[in-house]
Amino acid sequence: MHVNMKGRDIYYQDLGDGLPLVCLPPFPFDHTFYQGQHELRDTFRLILPDYRGTGRSGYTLGPYTMQILAEDLVALFDELKLQEAVVLGVSLGVYVALALYALAPGRVRGLILSDSRSEADTAETAEKRRQNSAALLSKGTEVLLSRVADLLGSTTHTERPALVKIMQARVANASPHGLAQLTLGMAERPDRETLLPEIKVPTLVLCGEEDTVSPPAGMKQLAEKIPGANFQLVSQAGHLAPLEQPERFNRLVRGFLEKL
Repeated sequence: MHVNMKGRDIYYQDLGDGLPLVCLPPFPFDHTFYQGQHELRDTFRLILPDYRGTGRSGYTLGPYTMQILAEDLVALFDELKLQEAVVLGVSLGVYVALALYALAPGRVRGLILSDSRSEADTAETAEKRRQNSAALLSKGTEVLLSRVADLLGSTTHTERPALVKIMQARVANASPHGLAQLTLGMAERPDRETLLPEIKVPTLVLCGEEDTVSPPAGMKQLAEKIPGANFQLVSQAGHLAPLEQPERFNRLVRGFLEKL
């Protein structure tokens, strides 16, 4: 479904009934990343939005900062008359989830943070993102294809090589313009280290055991900074745990949500 809100054209899927779970995808994917989580609709209400400029959402000038994306979410909550929801984010989705909590903590019932980090980019990493943004505009999404392969764990490469090709094909068919603006937004994102101890909602922190982008040791440290957070590894998964091991990922998510 599309919703137009003060110049925003945001696409989202709304599946099932029950406790709302808003699922925020990792870069460079859209709402279809969470197809493996559709089974959760038997008990929970899944809301799967596309960030502005990606998937089926409308393009606007950027950069798409985490603050802007969080404001889009608040507007979507208002449109759907959601007072609060559990927010699940993977990688970029965690940046947005933390921005939403900083902006409107009362709208967040709980957090599920997977395969990401809370620190801002180093100057070197931010500059590399700006270069990648320019490359997206000049060369297209082919510049991301090797990166997509790096996101998947060794088990996936060995046992499900077709999945690597499928995800690369999805990115190859995406529009580079919105992804370029998202890349700039990630480069500008603020450090969230001081926010972590202030999080007052139930939080589940997940990490793929084979994640080399956001390794388990760093995610465990992130979890330790959030009061009462539960940290769990997802075996045989890399940076894209919900995609690579949906059954294991969903089991952990379901157990967390049922306690809420």
